Amino acid sequence: MLTTLLTTILITLSSFAQNIQENDATLAYKQGKQQEKSASTTAHYEKAFQLYEKSAALGYDSAQVALAQFYELGIGTKTDFLKAADLYQRALEQGNAQAAFRLGNLYEKGNGVEQNMAQAAHCYLQAWGGKYPRASEALERIDAKRWLSSDLPTYRFYLAMNNDEKAQYELGKMYLDTKTTAKPNWIKAKYWLEKAAKNNLVEAQLLLAKTYEEGQIIEKNTDIATSYYNQAARQNNKIALLWLENQQLQESTENIRLTATTNHSIQNEVVVINHFAEGVKAWNTKNNKVAYTHFQKVSSKKQPQVLKYLAIMHKDNLIATANLSEAILYLNDYTAIYPEDAEAYKLLGEVYLAKKQKSEAKYYFEKAEEKGIKITKEVWASLD
Repeated sequence: MLTTLLTTILITLSSFAQNIQENDATLAYKQGKQQEKSASTTAHYEKAFQLYEKSAALGYDSAQVALAQFYELGIGTKTDFLKAADLYQRALEQGNAQAAFRLGNLYEKGNGVEQNMAQAAHCYLQAWGGKYPRASEALERIDAKRWLSSDLPTYRFYLAMNNDEKAQYELGKMYLDTKTTAKPNWIKAKYWLEKAAKNNLVEAQLLLAKTYEEGQIIEKNTDIATSYYNQAARQNNKIALLWLENQQLQESTENIRLTATTNHSIQNEVVVINHFAEGVKAWNTKNNKVAYTHFQKVSSKKQPQVLKYLAIMHKDNLIATANLSEAILYLNDYTAIYPEDAEAYKLLGEVYLAKKQKSEAKYYFEKAEEKGIKITKEVWASLD
């Protein structure tokens, strides 16, 4: 009973003493801060330094940071980077994000500590995790200048781990870059690029497609390349669409060569493909009448790009027989095949807006925004 009572008293006294110490540390820091803000002479800064020193000695992390900055900048005392680094480290160990950032800066510049970019990045990452302003900027600088070897975790790595598709793409591209590595690391590059591609980043889809198409880093595989070009084409990427069109033309040319003397049904298929090719040529040269004639002849085949071309011609009044209702029919057929294409929904919204059917226009504009296209304020205002 007596032992328990004594233990309770000791714990109470210890807690009381700790509270007094914490209060003293906080008070000294606040006084130092006030002294620093109103300082106009060297003596004022020296007084602030003494107050910060008292608070820092009691373990107050904010005071340790303030005191470290005085040592780093030579305010109220002589410049001493070594002492500054030690104080930043002590505050960092208490989870102070500002201390992590300032210590990272010392490692980056080699002030008071040996210059070490890996250690600087490590400190900046801790500051970034603590949401300290400018930590992202510092990490981006280290990444941009390629100061770290590709195997060290960097800012991009942590973003990529958090499913940032642009960071995943940058990491993948870095592992393919022979300027930063002796030879491309296809396994790591493929891992990150596939994640970015799965997150619908067109740049990653195109890079994977090109890599498989060229076959310089990995064995050439046209089927996989086509698959990635198709993914990019669904987002209406012009490079991918042109590649697929050219691929289709090459395949049709080969079919013509191999089957020139075969039966009439094969010849009809050749005509279909040629009409599509001629339509694209006429479209690219802005010969809308000729393009429309060719596309019309293959419209029954429901080729997605043909449907989209025809819809745009009707929508934008590029032909004599332009009709908004026809544009809607073609776009509906197109979205049934490619429901991922946000632009198609935007086009539908514009068609319905032109027809003054605002509720329908609003519906399709909302779908377009859901799929990634930003609709302007002016358009939304026109729907009120």
